[in-house]
Amino acid sequence: MLKTRILTALVLAPLVIWAVLGLSNAWFALVLGAIILGGVWELGNLSGIGAVSARLVLVALAGIGLWLLFGLRAAAWTGPFLQILAAAWLLNLLLLLSRRFSPRERTGLNLPWLFMGLVALTGAWLAFVKLHGRADHGPQLMLFAMILVWVADSGAYFAGRAFGRRKLAPHISPGKTVEGVLGALAGGAVAGTVLIWLKWLPLSPVVVVLLCVGTVLVSVGGDLWESFLKRERGIKDSGNILPGHGGVLDRIDAQLASAPFFVGRLIALGVLS
Repeated sequence: MLKTRILTALVLAPLVIWAVLGLSNAWFALVLGAIILGGVWELGNLSGIGAVSARLVLVALAGIGLWLLFGLRAAAWTGPFLQILAAAWLLNLLLLLSRRFSPRERTGLNLPWLFMGLVALTGAWLAFVKLHGRADHGPQLMLFAMILVWVADSGAYFAGRAFGRRKLAPHISPGKTVEGVLGALAGGAVAGTVLIWLKWLPLSPVVVVLLCVGTVLVSVGGDLWESFLKRERGIKDSGNILPGHGGVLDRIDAQLASAPFFVGRLIALGVLS
């Protein structure tokens, strides 16, 4: 399994780097939109939409929505929307860790999960498209925001394997540990020091590190949120399109939370409009 995951990552990584650094903002939005629509397809199943035709309609409507939203990506309301979404993801993390909500297998359509999932996917797309379109180091910052979560995932994996003892949220994801999260935060801090050295943001070193560590912390909520949905649906992976990684949502769950938080904080700090 680990070998398959590594081989898939080695194939995907160059394609992701090329898309982020080599494409114009419009083409990047299109490619990212295709990935997001793959997530919408899987979300339909997680929300209880079993009929293929119904899920195709859902994907088509979501695609039209993204197309319309691209023309509004610089609208004044998008900044407050992303900041609200960032706060919502932080609240999501706190609620899931509080253990007040436990997943239980459900059948049939779950409209609240469908709505929240569509908002999450749309928000992540909007955040990354806005960041990518930034005049000063936009694509580079976009790539950094993705690598930040990847580094945190690696830190969580190795810290969890070596030191993992205390379960983080056993009612949702038994494999995650407190020590793993601490490893992820350490990875975020290291990535933050690299961003300071690159000087891509006109922010103090302390603010940059806090931004990266906070983004990593919130990304844990995205991972737990998707795990919650899968447990309620009674499935292990959201899909099987990526060998060794599962589905699209399995690969971007943390990014769904990290993207609006990272970009929302940049907007709040006056770095991005």
